[in-house]
Amino acid sequence: MAAPWNPPVRAEDFRTFVALEDYANPGTFKAAPTIAAGDFMVSKDGGSFANLTTLPSVAPSAQEMVQIDLSGTEMTADVVVIRCKDQTAPPEWAPLILTINTTA
Repeated sequence: MAAPWNPPVRAEDFRTFVALEDYANPGTFKAAPTIAAGDFMVSKDGGSFANLTTLPSVAPSAQEMVQIDLSGTEMTADVVVIRCKDQTAPPEWAPLILTINTTA
């Protein structure tokens, strides 16, 4: 991973953190959310979504923050969009869209 991660640089590894809203308790963050393959997908410059190379993880363990690591390949775009959507029914956590504008 390259550092620092601010600002996000095109074609360089990037790390960010998000908190996911508890679907059953709106207005609160989900502690230790379950994350499965396909829950987090990336779109580059408005293209179709694809699974992230690295599955996000809860960090620190059993807390509310989810660490998202993007590869240089996934960051090769002017606008990178991460779609976070629990695939279970009912969902454990609410959907989230994260937009990352890169710099040269």
